Amino acid sequence: MENELIFVPVYNMLWLSLAVFLFATLLRLKSIVIDKKNKEEDFKIPVFNDGSEMLQNTQRNLTNLFEFPIFFYVICLIIYATNTVDAYFILLATWFFWLRAAHSIVHIFFNKVIPVIAIPVRSLIWIPSTLILAWMAYRACSMVL
Repeated sequence: MENELIFVPVYNMLWLSLAVFLFATLLRLKSIVIDKKNKEEDFKIPVFNDGSEMLQNTQRNLTNLFEFPIFFYVICLIIYATNTVDAYFILLATWFFWLRAAHSIVHIFFNKVIPVIAIPVRSLIWIPSTLILAWMAYRACSMVL
């Protein structure tokens, strides 16, 4: 029964990706239909370069959700298939999801740069989530091999 719990954060990541996709779609439709800032041809273009800052941030975030989280899905499948799921993996996976959810919120709504160190605020959330993912991968490999 504990093995299946690894899929709760996986499903949550999938729902997060779907929510960002739907939000991007609504922003895109608003830009085309209500704001009339874009031409009809923009329906054919996958990414608006001239859309609002929020639309561009949302599209970039959606792209981000198909980058590193892919490794998360693979790692979760590996530990499930090799029967190495434990409470610690579930905790790590849950933290990864919550950090990625926070990253999406910050990326879409508060995408600012920290002037002193010249990095985006969202990287303060992205870095820990990536470290968790690396630790999950290392731990999975050390348990399987």
